[in-house]
Amino acid sequence: MSQQSTVIIIDDDPLIRLVVSKTLQAAGLITLEAVSGEEGLKLFKEKKADAILLDVMMPSGMDGYGVCTELRNLPEGRHVPILMMTGLEDLESINRAYKVGATDLITKPINIPLLSHRVRYMLKGSYTTQQLLQSEQRLHHMAYFDDLTELPNRHFFQENLQQMIALAQRKKLKLGVLFLDLDGFKRINDTLGHHLGDLVLQATSERLRKSIRLSDAFAQTGMSQHSISLARLGGDEFTALLSLIERNEDAAIVAERIRINLAQPLTFGEHELTTTTSIGIAIYPDDGETAEDLLKNADLAMYYAKRSGGNMYCYFSSYMMEMAMRKLTMENYLRKAIERKEFNLFYQPQLDIDEGSFNGLEVLLRWDNKELGSISPAEFIPLAEETGLIIHIGEWVLRQACSQAYTWCNQGIHLNRIAVNVSAVQLLHRGFPALVGTILAETGLDPSLLELELTESALINDVDLVIEILEQLKLVGVQLAIDDFGTGYSSLSRLMNFPIDRLKIDQAFVRNLEQNSDNGAIAAAIIAMAGSMNMKVTAEGVETDVQFDFLKNKCCNEVQGYFLSKPLPVNEVETFLMNKA
Repeated sequence: MSQQSTVIIIDDDPLIRLVVSKTLQAAGLITLEAVSGEEGLKLFKEKKADAILLDVMMPSGMDGYGVCTELRNLPEGRHVPILMMTGLEDLESINRAYKVGATDLITKPINIPLLSHRVRYMLKGSYTTQQLLQSEQRLHHMAYFDDLTELPNRHFFQENLQQMIALAQRKKLKLGVLFLDLDGFKRINDTLGHHLGDLVLQATSERLRKSIRLSDAFAQTGMSQHSISLARLGGDEFTALLSLIERNEDAAIVAERIRINLAQPLTFGEHELTTTTSIGIAIYPDDGETAEDLLKNADLAMYYAKRSGGNMYCYFSSYMMEMAMRKLTMENYLRKAIERKEFNLFYQPQLDIDEGSFNGLEVLLRWDNKELGSISPAEFIPLAEETGLIIHIGEWVLRQACSQAYTWCNQGIHLNRIAVNVSAVQLLHRGFPALVGTILAETGLDPSLLELELTESALINDVDLVIEILEQLKLVGVQLAIDDFGTGYSSLSRLMNFPIDRLKIDQAFVRNLEQNSDNGAIAAAIIAMAGSMNMKVTAEGVETDVQFDFLKNKCCNEVQGYFLSKPLPVNEVETFLMNKA
């Protein structure tokens, strides 16, 4: 105890108060005096003393038993040491004193030489108790609250949700569980650092608290009375529990207010950031009757909101669960697809307009599963990327394609290149340029015949690292192309930083050229821009003679699409190329 302790002496006898006070002051303690129980209670509420000496028998007003009882009912008086002074030595009086909460008991006449020792011993015990209580509080806070945002954590939220489910069941009301995930938060951490990411999370938590405070106005719009509790589950995931609602629509009102508040720009020094959020909503008991099911289904609904573009909320539906089960099943089969020889490569010919010859092929992966049937690449490729399986699958595709291209070259089938799509996950995987070099060496294919097609999105994250990897690939000797150009984030100034050989115009700008002049203008601009940068251009999705003639007139280098040929299996592409030679 580094500072002086304060003791309140409550006794109607002025002589006892004087003697006791002088004795304790001589022992280095601060004393305060009260002549009645009522006055003593008032004094304690004002001063918050460290210990109390309390006379049992006070003729007027509240006696010591009553004072002790009142003190123990106060939050701040629950653990304060109370030494009761009494002239009564019967067992009943002693038991009563301890029953109402006395820490210790001293009989009158008071042994003055021992008094200060009794009090200091009591204070020491109280200090130890307070330390233990503070430790318990800290442990409780660590167990139930998030250090960064000071919001309740996952553990707290789950316990609270279970309690509210039981209450909602008794009252026959509903609950709304909102699962929130910030859109593009990983990009903030990766580009601006985790410190700024932490600031964003703290600002988000404050905006969530503000959203809850503003929700008090909902009752004025006809919404039933309710309370909202928040939690941070981890990372950039948050939850909001909307308790005891009558309508499912109530959750949407809260979700929309949260969405609007979180979409406001944030400023941190020189950085202005806009962070949106995807919100999933699950309703008790409609979407689950347990805490686990409600949280899982709200999470699933959030995923669909994010897949739909983000910055929106989405209610859970049974369809989502069906798709989630299909996704899980698909993942299990996808892990065995190479082993079970379910993958096949198709090849779409590319026509060199100036030469009038088919000198290039784009490699396209197809998956025919014995149980699920034929699965679209648009469905299984994102899953492969999400699970990391694209690393293994992509290596298989690259090795098969290079081996096949080498075989064709030996058969006299002329090819300028074979184009293989590369995922961003593959590109950034450790040792990818070395892997490409190894596969080319193993298969014997001339590196200049291999073109790796990258999406624009693969180039925007960690630009310096991407440039380094692309330069390593150029040292291997391969060609590099940007696939689906025009649908991502690239600009002329950005493109100049990358060692790119070819742009592929996305089919969205080729489609409906006849009816949509804007598409034609964009396609023409891409061709002109690429020409000024000494890049070749390939247009995808050519399906009509009008589209072909337009691109030819705009000096597009190459085209591919169903107007020329659909993607073909190995045996058919060989026949196609030999007939077109």
